[in-house]
Amino acid sequence: MIQIPLAVYLLFLAPLTALAFGFFILRPWKPEWTHIPILISCVVVTISTAFLAAFVYSGHGLDGTLFRWMMAGDWSIVFGVRVDGIGVAVLSMVSLVGALIHFYAAGYMKGDPGFSRFFLFFHLFYLAMIGLLVSNNYVQFYLFWELVGACSYFLIAHWLHKPTARRAALQAFMTNRVGDFGLMLAVLLILARYHNTRFAMLYTIAPGMAPELLALSGFLFFWAAAAKSAQFPLYFWLPDAMEGPTPVSALMHAATMVTAGIFLLVRSWPLIGSVPGLPNFIAAVGAATAIGAALLACTQKDLKRILAYSTVSHLGLMAFALGLGQVAAALFHLVVHGFFKAALFLCAGNVAHGSGKPTVSVDEAGGLKRSLPLTYACFAIAAMSLAGVWPLAGFYSKDAILDAACERGPWAMAAGLAIAMGGALYISRMLFLTFFGPRAEQKPGEHVHEAPLIMILPVALIVVGAFSVGWLGRHFTHLLLSGWPETVPLPVLPELSAKVSGMGLAAMGCGVAISYVLTMRLPSFDWDWRRRHPGLEAAFACDLGWRKVVAWFAAVVVRGADRIGRVFDHEVLDAAIEKSADACQKLSQTGSSLATGSLSDSLWWLMTGAAALLAWAGLR
Repeated sequence: MIQIPLAVYLLFLAPLTALAFGFFILRPWKPEWTHIPILISCVVVTISTAFLAAFVYSGHGLDGTLFRWMMAGDWSIVFGVRVDGIGVAVLSMVSLVGALIHFYAAGYMKGDPGFSRFFLFFHLFYLAMIGLLVSNNYVQFYLFWELVGACSYFLIAHWLHKPTARRAALQAFMTNRVGDFGLMLAVLLILARYHNTRFAMLYTIAPGMAPELLALSGFLFFWAAAAKSAQFPLYFWLPDAMEGPTPVSALMHAATMVTAGIFLLVRSWPLIGSVPGLPNFIAAVGAATAIGAALLACTQKDLKRILAYSTVSHLGLMAFALGLGQVAAALFHLVVHGFFKAALFLCAGNVAHGSGKPTVSVDEAGGLKRSLPLTYACFAIAAMSLAGVWPLAGFYSKDAILDAACERGPWAMAAGLAIAMGGALYISRMLFLTFFGPRAEQKPGEHVHEAPLIMILPVALIVVGAFSVGWLGRHFTHLLLSGWPETVPLPVLPELSAKVSGMGLAAMGCGVAISYVLTMRLPSFDWDWRRRHPGLEAAFACDLGWRKVVAWFAAVVVRGADRIGRVFDHEVLDAAIEKSADACQKLSQTGSSLATGSLSDSLWWLMTGAAALLAWAGLR
């Protein structure tokens, strides 16, 4: 019997208790206090995670069953936990960053009519991600995966009075259903073949699995991850999800939903990595996603949409690293990205909060470093971490991926450098346009003010992570090795290379230099090119035509569904039912004509039937 530490139980009991207390007691009695037990729960979860991280770092781990949900014949659904290096590494970031975003949300959402409802769904979102990270089998993983998607729908659509929010929530939900169907099929295939989906068992038998099953399952896992973690062609829902409140955007982009897809790939890598050609395909899709999203981020005006496309780009970078075989580098960047992206989103929230708006574009910003000095300082540090400035955290994680790209060959190296330059370009553009100036085209508010302490302090603490977590690379590698399958190459971060670091810094410097010229030396450039080339602006607004393709495809599906539901149902199903009634009537009339009531006729039919039965018995 495996001894389960109390910290594991607290990961679930603390959020469930807070949700129950908040829903049944505080919501009807004192809704403005709903967040209090939820914030306490966040603290308990973070402390419990710290204990588990130390537990795993010291060389321990566990993979056990807490209880059985149900049984069907010789198969049962269990609720289990797997505490290993992979799960704890991501869980540490999710619990800490998620907790700080909760505290930020307490200030940001104060006075909102749906405050109580928001915090209940927000914390359920947090709990769903925790459950996903510590699951020890694919069935349980899939259930939490679906709960993450359902919570995201309710949170994106939090402001129900906005049609754009309702539309964005539905788009995100339906797009993720496409990927979720792939994950469900993969789980069902594994269940049908092995009657077990426990990770430990699958890791052991992966080398001997049927190649066809392995290839199909691996592709379906990637398809599911492509939807949840916004890879091309299923990325388009993520920028539109900015219709939700800023804390939702921060939690979704940094610590929960979009990281779930990358985590699925990492957790399934012993299977995916064994499929010939699939890692190269993932690398190609990731590189295309990262470069394309970086280009689109350079053309956006809304601050949150710039960061949304940035998230798509970085998720592509993580997939690129995985495809190159650098599991440790991809996971390290996922953790680092969680810190600097959360800080950037929360700083964008401070700008919007100080301006009295739900979101702000570059037209409504400019020169804000004077009125928002603390937000400016936090944003600048997080932006430099994203760009890969030494010695901030982003430098170390990007350098590890770039090292793997250089090892692979010229095409991978060129893609890695293009991604590095693009990231530095769009984030420095956002920094210059928002906090420097203002330019003639910009109209910042007259009374923009700094956010209160409850919103500034969480951002500052997250920025500390964005600055320093990259220094933990060696300890991060040591943590990952705990519980890693012996049949798979160990996930080890590469040693820093002066040559690779120099190339990465040069690419970053080029991006910043281009941005500086286009925003500071040519202050009207961002507006001039839109006025001179409206067609080009329209092309970027529809993602170089891809959104039109998606809209066309959606329209075709809707028309097809309408035809099936209206035409096919009316002309085929209804007609078949009506004709079956006529056929039954004619059959009954024919049968009644045979029933003459004559004794001789009955005897003839009786003799014929008896002869037929005797003949059939003789043939047998």
